[in-house]
Amino acid sequence: MQSLFSIAQHRLYCVKNTSIKLCKVTERSHILETLQRIESSFISLEIPYIRSSHSSVGHPILLPFTKKMDGEPPSTNKNEVEEMNDKKKEKKAKKLAEKEKKLAKKAERENLKNEATKILEYVCEDINKDTYGYIKTCVIEKNSNEINLYNLEKIYNLLVKEEEEINENKKREDGYKDEKDHFDEVIVRKEKLKDEIIQNNIWVRGRIHDIRSKGSLAFIILRHKIFSLQCILDIKNNNNDKNMMKWVSNLPLESIVDVYGKLIKPQMAIDSTSIKYEIHINKIFCISKTMKEVPFLLKDANMKETNEEGIIKVNQDNRLNNRCFDLRTYANYSIFYLQSQICQIFRNFLLQNNFIEIHTPKLLGESSEGGANAFQINYFNQNGFLAQSPQLYKQMCINAGFDRVFEVAPVFRAENSNTYRHLCEYVSLDVEMTYKYDYMENVYFYDSMFKHIFKHLTSLPKNQIFIKNVKNQYPSEDFKWLDVTPIFTYEQAIKLLIKHEKLNIKEDEILTYDMTTDLEKELGKIIKASHNTDYYIIINFPSALRPFYTMYKEDNPTLSNSYDFFMRGEEILSGSQRISDVNLLLNNIKLFNLDPNKLNFYIESFAYSAYPHSGCGIGLERVLMLFLGLNNIRKTSLFPRDPKRLIP
Repeated sequence: MQSLFSIAQHRLYCVKNTSIKLCKVTERSHILETLQRIESSFISLEIPYIRSSHSSVGHPILLPFTKKMDGEPPSTNKNEVEEMNDKKKEKKAKKLAEKEKKLAKKAERENLKNEATKILEYVCEDINKDTYGYIKTCVIEKNSNEINLYNLEKIYNLLVKEEEEINENKKREDGYKDEKDHFDEVIVRKEKLKDEIIQNNIWVRGRIHDIRSKGSLAFIILRHKIFSLQCILDIKNNNNDKNMMKWVSNLPLESIVDVYGKLIKPQMAIDSTSIKYEIHINKIFCISKTMKEVPFLLKDANMKETNEEGIIKVNQDNRLNNRCFDLRTYANYSIFYLQSQICQIFRNFLLQNNFIEIHTPKLLGESSEGGANAFQINYFNQNGFLAQSPQLYKQMCINAGFDRVFEVAPVFRAENSNTYRHLCEYVSLDVEMTYKYDYMENVYFYDSMFKHIFKHLTSLPKNQIFIKNVKNQYPSEDFKWLDVTPIFTYEQAIKLLIKHEKLNIKEDEILTYDMTTDLEKELGKIIKASHNTDYYIIINFPSALRPFYTMYKEDNPTLSNSYDFFMRGEEILSGSQRISDVNLLLNNIKLFNLDPNKLNFYIESFAYSAYPHSGCGIGLERVLMLFLGLNNIRKTSLFPRDPKRLIP
């Protein structure tokens, strides 16, 4: 109770001395008088009252304390018996009175506690900013404008990134005068804003990543996204009291706080944070308090992935079971920022090349690939399927005259595979487009699209920061590609494996052999050694290995006009020229033992004529995994779905 009173006293002291407006509490004296009454009640609590269970909180009432005697002790003298009974009654009454006095004191303390709590809640509710409460609106008494609340990303961009831009500007040649002048204007504006936040006290919001106290000092590391900043509370050099230090030291990790203080550049460089400045705290407010013990420490989850002994590791299942918390790590934020960048670059590139974005259905009456790897569902007493791909519908859009279409959407594969590279649900980047003379026109277009994505991912300074964050935790070699991408036929690829003694088959078996995943990786190593690239293309796969809608080579029907793109020896794109002649399509459907009646809606779209076209499907998570050199596709899936995981 004494500690509660100390907190109440400190809060009301803050109310008395703050420059922040009160919304409802217009009479401070009323609160201070109430506080004095609570304080005096601590000193003297001698009222023999207890609180009735039927009375309201804070209103003590007097209860009678009488008790009927169960019997009289045997005695020959009536006066002696009465005297003994009187003494017993007096003794019991005394004990009962003492007991009631204790209960009364306890009830009074409870009443005081409830009253003090109500006052504190009332103060917290009505003050715009309260030391131990929640932030509502931030209005300064002398200035009606809103307080400028910074996050760490904005501070980083103003202080750290601005210095990099100045250095870049110094390297520019005088020949680019117009560009240099514009750049100088930007730097001047940023310098002005930089001076403003350094010379004045500022508000900063972030999560408590780490906190430690020593004597009169408390060091707090704030985190926001991938940025971090050190804050120092010194009660000797500020007006902060010991209660404030105790309160700050007991704030749980991951709580969100607002810090008010002066931003300075320390004499000694700070290695533990991304922002090399620090804030000397004048005030700190808790915005949202962590109410549950964290499943693991984020500083452990941020540790570099290594096989060294003695290093604390957070295993993958623990991470995925607590995925929302795990996503707070620097590497995870960086991974999904880069994933967003891939989608954005992909979308912008296609839109600039006259594509339109479409949205195809994911609930189907027939599996889109005609295979068994489709999730079957009950659709209002009908058999339905989750889409394995938008293949049939994007072709129908081409037949409708859309010319060039793309989609970014989830697809579903009922493959009971628990490997590092398979998911039951993933994001597919699908493209379908017409061509003029030869399907290879489109292959070169897809190739230019990928190189455009690689270039923008690695050339933009902001993206470089995120790539570096991922590699700090998951070390890997940089991804390499060439200006002219190597293209191999399927036959050439198999012969490379035979030449390097990775495969032992006869030459007449080459065009019927289905290359395994392990052999694909071995081929990737061979091509990396000979061509110094992680990115290449294989074309002309055997027709028997491709879906029913794939066009075969006219001069050799055993081979198809198909193509796969590879990164680090693993397939990331699969596509082909599509059959556009309705009669050829019907023949192929029969060759694959499919029921044409179930595909009537698709076949009919070709009966009204169709442009020659091709397309491809790209696995987003796999592209990002291989670009960053990660060892598991679950790292690039926000909430992964595999045969063993359906939640969270």
